[in-house]
Amino acid sequence: MKVSVIGGAGYVGLITGLGIATMGHEVVATDIDKERISLLNTGKSPIFEEYLDSLLKHCIQQKSISFSTDVPTAIKNSDLVIVSVGTPSNPSGRIDLSQVESALKDLSENLTPYTLIVIKSTLPITAVNMLKNELSKVFKEGNDFEVASNPEFLREGRAVYDFYNPDRIVIGAGSEKAIDILKNFYDPLVKRNLSISNEVEVEVEEKTIPFVVTNLPSAQMIKYGSNAFLANKISFVNEIAQVCESVGADVTEVINGMGMDPRIGSNYMQPGPGFGGPCLEKDLSALVELGRHFNLEATFMKSILDRNERQIDLIKNKLDGALSGYSKKVSIFGLSFKAGTNDTRNSASIKLIEKLLEDNFYINCYDPVADVGITDERIIQFEDPYDCVKSTDCLAIMTEWPEFKDLDLARISELMGAKIILDMRNLLDSEIAKSKGFNYMGLGS
Repeated sequence: MKVSVIGGAGYVGLITGLGIATMGHEVVATDIDKERISLLNTGKSPIFEEYLDSLLKHCIQQKSISFSTDVPTAIKNSDLVIVSVGTPSNPSGRIDLSQVESALKDLSENLTPYTLIVIKSTLPITAVNMLKNELSKVFKEGNDFEVASNPEFLREGRAVYDFYNPDRIVIGAGSEKAIDILKNFYDPLVKRNLSISNEVEVEVEEKTIPFVVTNLPSAQMIKYGSNAFLANKISFVNEIAQVCESVGADVTEVINGMGMDPRIGSNYMQPGPGFGGPCLEKDLSALVELGRHFNLEATFMKSILDRNERQIDLIKNKLDGALSGYSKKVSIFGLSFKAGTNDTRNSASIKLIEKLLEDNFYINCYDPVADVGITDERIIQFEDPYDCVKSTDCLAIMTEWPEFKDLDLARISELMGAKIILDMRNLLDSEIAKSKGFNYMGLGS
């Protein structure tokens, strides 16, 4: 099948395009970002993700994917078009649909009957209906085109693995024809009949992958509901950790005891600086806005967002209290919103840094792959973690990079002024840190 991916140089679009290229489809990944497309055409990825470089190399060698800025031509030559453009939130919480509208214009002018349009972008059903209504002014729905929802559930840092080992494939469509097309489209993935070399070290498990077939609104809400629930668990466990600190409980033991209950489980039950990235915060804001649109209350969604923002203030308060009487020079370890990615969108680290700058702190920072992205003479980014901590009085660990577990604490102790560690991921052994002379503070104990 000939497939084009609009937004194919973005995070979801690129991984989706490469993944379906190994399913035997002929893929053109299109994007308006000329710099990214140029980079991809040289065999280099614009994003950091485990297994991505080897997968990109494999697909280019197999000539199963091409990269282009020519969106109209790609649409004209496609049987199936995947829309995977960005849908960021604007300051009011509303979804910025400018990229969707640009894709809609290209589709309206270049669609050739019959084409199935598959929505990968996370869009409220109001936006999907808008897209269908606009296309229906030019084409006949059902005969010339159909729109289906096929939400993605890729975790940054494990996205390539997740593509090949999904828990489910959600299809939201209004006709058996569209459903059958998508089932046949995914047949190589479901049957594990993939063209992928051993150089791409991602594990492809032997597993049953179920289809969830439903209508368009339900498919979109499965995505929104999933992300909202995960965000809720993160805010919930951070609040539990705060209570644990007050009553003398150990949050690790509390989580372990709670997680043994199969109704609760332990996934997403680790205290930290709060959720970030391009999805959870945006999707919660979209649900709040959707509630306004339909005159519904969204107090629960609002409270999850509010609690997440409050977490940054609580960390800043911890830092201020620990540094009382010391300098305003700190080290931040970890800039990406989570380990395994260079994505700093809605990163708790960046939010904390911005608050520290408002209070005239001087900040040294280190991350294995991410860039701080803030130009300020009070910020210095280092390539070595030990250089980063020199002459600072507090080290805040904000991202759960595995290398931080293996830090030479004795060496760090010699380099720092006041020996204060705020471990906001509970990565370190508190007793070992204290034995090296640190005033160690984690979360929830």
